[in-house]
Amino acid sequence: MKKIWCIALLVLVFLATGICAAEVPDLRGKWISSWNGYDEGIGFVNSAAENESLIFIFAEQKGRLFAGNMTYMAKNGTRISKDIAGAIGLDNKTLNLVEFDEGGYDAATIISEDEIEMTHLDDGTNGDVAIDRLHRIKA
Repeated sequence: MKKIWCIALLVLVFLATGICAAEVPDLRGKWISSWNGYDEGIGFVNSAAENESLIFIFAEQKGRLFAGNMTYMAKNGTRISKDIAGAIGLDNKTLNLVEFDEGGYDAATIISEDEIEMTHLDDGTNGDVAIDRLHRIKA
């Protein structure tokens, strides 16, 4: 019986070490996105045109919190830049972001070190929804 308890204790220590050792991904850098979406009043849209790409810069990260900005081409042809901030979930795979100044919210999943899939939701007047695929740009 004592042997079983020792083995069980060792297994628990091993599992706890594995949980604690999970490494928080480093998101810092430049990411470019292709996307498909639906805009109120317009209908289905996508990033077929080169100038419609979204660019994310994750400039700062402290643990599971990060901040930066995103730029994109508005419907009227103006380039827009917004500050963003977010948090990495306990699983080190899920992300939640806020786009400041009434920009909406994003929920994302880290696919790999250099790829993220993000879902964007923006309610209210001229609301929209989009599925973005972000790819890290290596320097």
